[in-house]
Amino acid sequence: MTRFPPGAVCVVGLSKAASQNPITRVHQSLIGSFVADPQSGLIHDVQFNTICRITSDFIASQLLGMSLYTDLDEMISRIQNRYFGDSRRAITVILRDAAAKLRECQARPV
Repeated sequence: MTRFPPGAVCVVGLSKAASQNPITRVHQSLIGSFVADPQSGLIHDVQFNTICRITSDFIASQLLGMSLYTDLDEMISRIQNRYFGDSRRAITVILRDAAAKLRECQARPV
């Protein structure tokens, strides 16, 4: 089992993939699970429910160690410039959704 830093939270971003995308046929939605620090937004781990594990691993390699607060534009740029799958737009939606959920988490009293 992976150990995460104390205080880390898990936020899940969702998006619909295009109807012809194999993800839609298998999972209905594309999901990105992020383990992140709610204060800094730093991503400790991330996984997507893609059909091929290598796809999720590649996407994760573009996002790990970045902040959902301060690096969101850079993460989207990396996906746009380095990932050439049908889910590119859906991944962008997931990143924005996860960042918004993490901001909600940060705003909650402990």
